[in-house]
Order: sequence, then structure tokens, then C-alpha cells
Amino acid sequence: MSSLTRSQRTLLIVIAVFALPVIGAWLTLKTHWYQPATNKGVLLEQPLALSQLEVLPEGWRVAYRMPDECSQQCKNTLYVLGQLDVALGKDSDRVTPVVLSPHTVSKQRELPHWQDIVAIQSPEIINAVKVIPSDHVFIIDPQGHVMLHYPTYADHETMVLEGKNILADLRKMLKLSRIG
Repeated sequence: MSSLTRSQRTLLIVIAVFALPVIGAWLTLKTHWYQPATNKGVLLEQPLALSQLEVLPEGWRVAYRMPDECSQQCKNTLYVLGQLDVALGKDSDRVTPVVLSPHTVSKQRELPHWQDIVAIQSPEIINAVKVIPSDHVFIIDPQGHVMLHYPTYADHETMVLEGKNILADLRKMLKLSRIG
């Protein structure tokens, strides 16, 4: 038999150039070699709507439901909330760190180094976010929807790493957001 003619060889090369990337992509997805980039927090299946509660400051909020006694885990979380505001740089005016508490929070005693954290005493909001575990930080968008939450840790280094996860997701949302 004769070998392939030049035009047939060219046709096979053109087909291979277009078919091989498609086949490669299909195999990559089918064999789960590629894991798509996702958020680093825990996504709520049904976002919580807090829009009817006017107690919250405007814009994006990073909130933490403070326990009755502020343990090391609570102090680490407050530290990370204060650092998030600094780490956001030019976007820091778009995000407000918020502490929710059933009792009045003394900024001098409980939040001495974090003047930018807004302390809110609101039983309505605390009841509305009961679905989220009490030791988690959560993000509230400008329309008042809670979408993501993050665990907190008693170990300072682990909590700082979790703060980087919060920051990464927050930056992504601020970049893609057309509101707030």
C-alpha cells in the first residue's frame, strides 16, 4: 500500500491539533485531575437574609458572634478581624468588621486595640444567625445576605491562617462585586 499523501497528512495534523486539546481536557475532567478553584469558607446552602435589620453598618461586613466569656479563641478572632481591615488596603473602607454580642461590649476592656471593629448588641441579628455555629466568622454582603462562614481557632497561628482564607474570599468577592 502506498503511504499517505501530503494533503492527507496535513489534514490529519489539522484534525489532531484541534482534537487533542479537547480530548485532553475531557480526560482531565473525567479523571478528576483538575479541582476547580472554590471558596475557602463554608458556603451556606441557603443564604441568610439580614436585609430587614437596619442595625448593621452599610457595605460589606465581616461579623463574629462573641461568646459571653472571651477566651483565647475569641481574642484570636478579634485580632484577625482587626487585621483584616488593615490587610484590605484600599478596599478597607468597603468592609466593616462587626462583633455581635447579646450584652454591651466595652471597647476599652474587650476590644482595646481594635477601634475599627463595630460592636452591635442586637438579639434579632443573633437569633437570625443561629444557623451558623457560634464560634464562626461570617461574611455579610451589602444587601444583607450571609453566604460564607469560617471556623475560629484557639491556636494563634492557625487562626491567622484562617484569616488569610477569609481575606482571599473577601478580596475575590470585592473584586467581582458591583454593589458596595
